[in-house]
Amino acid sequence: MWLFLWRASLLYVFPLLMWGYCRFKEIDFDELDSGVNNHKWVVLAAYLLYVVVWILINRYLLLFLRQRSRR
Repeated sequence: MWLFLWRASLLYVFPLLMWGYCRFKEIDFDELDSGVNNHKWVVLAAYLLYVVVWILINRYLLLFLRQRSRR
């Protein structure tokens, strides 16, 4: 179950980032969604940073789970 939630986090983190950014900046979602603005770039950069961190952590998590299953 936890491994599924970890893998699915790539899908549900993006909407959470958008929601959190709107709450932090105190803007409406309409302002984030409308046109091309800096808000979108900030959210996208935060998501891409999460993906990079996720890939690094996932590599070590898989190694740990493989070692644990061999015992």
